[in-house]
Formats: sequence, C-alpha cells, structure tokens
Amino acid sequence: MLFLFMVLFIGSHETDKDCVTPSIDAPDGETTVPNSIEEFVLSHKDAYILAWKAGGFLPSASISQTMVETGFNFTNPSGTSFWQAHNMGGVKTSRLQDFPVTIATFGNDAIDITGTKPGTNVGDNTGGAYTWFKNYHAGIVGKAEFMAHQTLYIGAINNTDGVSTLTAIFNGGWATDPAYLTKLLATYNSLGKSFQWLDQEAIAAHGTTPFQKDAELSGDVSLPEADSSGCVITSDTEDQVVGENSAPSLEVPQEYQGKLTLPPLDNKNYVGNSYPFGQCTWGVFNRMAQIGQPIEWFPGDSGNGGAWAASARARGYTVMKGKPSVGWAASFPPGVAGSIFPYGHVAVVEFVNPDGSILVSETNVVNMGSGTRSWRVLSKDTVNQLEFIQGKG
Repeated sequence: MLFLFMVLFIGSHETDKDCVTPSIDAPDGETTVPNSIEEFVLSHKDAYILAWKAGGFLPSASISQTMVETGFNFTNPSGTSFWQAHNMGGVKTSRLQDFPVTIATFGNDAIDITGTKPGTNVGDNTGGAYTWFKNYHAGIVGKAEFMAHQTLYIGAINNTDGVSTLTAIFNGGWATDPAYLTKLLATYNSLGKSFQWLDQEAIAAHGTTPFQKDAELSGDVSLPEADSSGCVITSDTEDQVVGENSAPSLEVPQEYQGKLTLPPLDNKNYVGNSYPFGQCTWGVFNRMAQIGQPIEWFPGDSGNGGAWAASARARGYTVMKGKPSVGWAASFPPGVAGSIFPYGHVAVVEFVNPDGSILVSETNVVNMGSGTRSWRVLSKDTVNQLEFIQGKG
C-alpha cells in the first residue's frame, strides 16, 4: 500500500435502527480543510458509526489504519492519489455488490471501480486499482463494507477490540510491508485509543455484531430499490453468479460454490516446474498439471505471464483471444487487471459465466511470493483483453 496523505471535509448524518436511509448530507467537493485529526473525526462521526453498522469495522481501528495508510496531512488541498480518490486506506477495486449500504446512502455515483478516476492508479506493483469514492463519508463506510465482503479479513469484522482488529487485517494480507502490523499497533496506541469513545457509541447504537452477511442489504446495486419510507429493500442474491471484477479471495466465492467442475486446488509441486516458487507462472503450471492439461515450461523472458500466449502459440498450443474455456490458462498482457509491467500475469479459468465473465484461480496476488492461491472474478471487458491457452492433455 502507498503511504500518502489526505485532505478531508465536513458533513452530517442521520439513520434509524431499522434501515439505511440515504440521508448523510455530504458535498462531492472538498471545501473545508480540518485543522486536526480530531476535527475530521468529529465531522465524520456519523459515517464511522454507519461503517460499524454496514461492515462491522471498529471506528478506532479504521482511524488508525487510515493514519498508517495515508496520513492526515491537511496542508495541500490539491493532493494526490488517495486524496483524489477519497479512499480511506488502500481499498482496491471490487464488485459493486460489495458496497450496498454505501450506494444506498450516498447514491449510485458514490463508487467507481473502473480504475480511471483520479487517484486510482496503484504504483507499488501490488496490482489492481484503487476504488474511487465521491467523498470521504462514502470512503469511510465503503472501506468497512469492502473488508466485510472479503474472506481475508473475517477476523476484523464485528471485532470490538482494536488491537485484535488490526492484527486480523495484517494477517489477511492487506499490505505487503512486513512492518505493517508494527505501524498499525503503534498508531493505535498513540492515536486510535483516543477514539474508543466513538467505538462505544457505535456499539451502543448497533450492538456488538452489527454485520450479518446472510442478512445484509443487497438488491439491485446499479439502482437500489426503496420502499415508501426510503429503506432499501433486501433481496437474496446468494444464488446469483456475478460478472464484475472482484477483489481476490482465499476461498471460492459463495455464489460459485457447488458450481465448479474441476477438482479442488492442491498444494503439490509438479514435475518440470522450473518457475520461481510462488510466482503466478509457478501456480498455473501446477494447476494445469493437476487437472491433466499441462503446459510446458517456457524458459527466459518468454516465460513471463504476459508472454505465455505467444510462447504457447509458437509451440503448437491452441490459443484463443477473448474466448475462455474451463481448464484453460489465461494470459494477461502487462497492465491488464492489475498485472505488473513488464511481466504480465497468468491464471486458470475455473468457471465461465453466461455473460462472458469468468472465475479464475491464481497465485502471487495475495501475500506475494508466498505461494498463496486465491480466486477472482473478471468481467467480460477484462476477458476480451486476455488470451486463453489450452493445455496438452
């Protein structure tokens, strides 16, 4: 994650205990520069309380993490990166379904996941793009919802202890900095603890376990429906297969469970795998060998993930651009879907949705270099930019 700085603003909010009402009055532009962290927090008190309700993310921990990720420097209103994206601490692009309360409260334009808005570029080689929020109220609530909808940070959700919350964030792999936990805990001890009063207000308002995934608000995120009182109507989306770009997860996303036809991932290192341990190429080589569709080792720079399509085509493999099939390897050109210049990326197609989006398994996206396998949904627009390689079974 980048360690940048942020300029912030003032707003107000009202909610009731039974529904989320889009009533936080927050300007899209930033016109007031707070004089201190305390002033900012007081200005956004209601957003932090709503974040506890929407995602179960403890306010004092959220404030501490933002301080580590971005700093609270109010001297340059023009700002860069997180300032412009209103991003409260390295929230990567995800699915709009991950932000139901944020969208219901702040409007359909509250979030942009295209990676094209100001401040969304990731320059630290960790891949992906940052989510853009239209104001910092939305950024506060959105960060909590993002965490709650990933499997990596379960230990941080509905956690009423600040130290334990931040430890869970670190263990989930939020940042690649090995000193990240040390920084989080030091900041919590020096700053976050002073906002435990806000934790208590949030818990008093919404209880100790406010986020319940099975009962979360969902509905049509492109235009949330509401009843006559302005409450967002809930609906069951468990069986839907979504097709927008998602954040990586350590487990098969719930909507795909029971639908996959390939065998579960294993941890074997298959014969002939000369790729460096933990790299995306290493992971795909093993997965393709496991499912009986092996792809040979491509030596040198032609073994970079983005070069796999050309290397495979030259060796007689079937390669198709924009036409995925289950069990085929997917080669990402550098820069596509967060792949790193100049290397690109590779993954394995695990499921193809009717709309042309896909679920992939991949390595070196979560806890880079560790060999960790993860899952991600890629949209049809992303799929159109990829080349797919059939192994030689």
